[in-house]
Amino acid sequence: MKKRIIYIDLINMLAIFSVLMLHSSQFINNKGIIVKNDLIQAIFIPAVYLFIMNSGATLLNYREKYSTKTFLIKRMKRVGIPLVVWSVIYYLYDIKFTAFPGPIPHPNPGIKDFLFSFLNNNINNIFWFFYAIILLYLLTPVLAILAKHHKELLLYLVILSFIGTYVYLYFAKALNLPIIGGATGVQINPIASEFVGFFIMGYLLKTDYFSVKLQNILMALGGVALVISLLLCLVKLDRFALGGPLLCFYSVGLYLLVKRVSESTAFFSNHEKLIAATASTSLGIYILHPLFFKLFEISFKPFPNSFSYVWLMPIVTYVVGAAIIYWVRKVKLIKQILP
Repeated sequence: MKKRIIYIDLINMLAIFSVLMLHSSQFINNKGIIVKNDLIQAIFIPAVYLFIMNSGATLLNYREKYSTKTFLIKRMKRVGIPLVVWSVIYYLYDIKFTAFPGPIPHPNPGIKDFLFSFLNNNINNIFWFFYAIILLYLLTPVLAILAKHHKELLLYLVILSFIGTYVYLYFAKALNLPIIGGATGVQINPIASEFVGFFIMGYLLKTDYFSVKLQNILMALGGVALVISLLLCLVKLDRFALGGPLLCFYSVGLYLLVKRVSESTAFFSNHEKLIAATASTSLGIYILHPLFFKLFEISFKPFPNSFSYVWLMPIVTYVVGAAIIYWVRKVKLIKQILP
């Protein structure tokens, strides 16, 4: 029987709840502008980065279990099928109905419009995660070889990614420097995806590549990064608070904290089955939560910046959504499209 890694499940649960909080703490005002609660955004911003680190932690050693061909087939089934199926479903939904965040209206539907929208992530914009994770899956066979024989090179890639994306580009944008991007601009990050560093970091943390002392330092830096981010939000300098080095340190520190806590107490292992069952619904909740949010809005009509909208809606969505998804996934066909 496959042994569960408790902290992986806990981080999955924390990550999906953070996604819900990020989306409930923003709304479209009467001028069509997205308004965000920056303090809540700063607290829950590691959401997707936690998912990415979990993916790296569980996938970079795949060569110990099966071939690259099997790995790619399994990953594409898990992500590719839901992406296509739910893109079709949301495209049809988008023709007549609306929801926020995610679904994008399509007033002139058709096959050509669908294909264009699918290739440009213009059906449900929260599906950008699927496109990003697929790129990481395609890169994994290369990273897996380094994971087995050259972990120091993995750390080298993490450093390159950090400097290229979360230092150079972050400060260029935050300081409004006239840096030109695109094909004619300066390309600092040699890695295809900005998430590669987090993907690798998850594996390095899982394998205890760093000493306990360095892990403690990373957790401390994560706490300091969060405090600085919150202070920057309070003084209305959120463009510095919600990205860059602060995001990196906070995400890694939070990941390590959950891992450390889960491994130092028996409480979570005593509830392993419940935690595993709940964590297994995370991707399904990610896919369906715009519809759960819409249903909550129709049922209770909360003001967009109210306590009910910002806090109760994600909690209700998580609890009700996890329960529904867990049970409907017992049907084999549904499990293929809600993995």
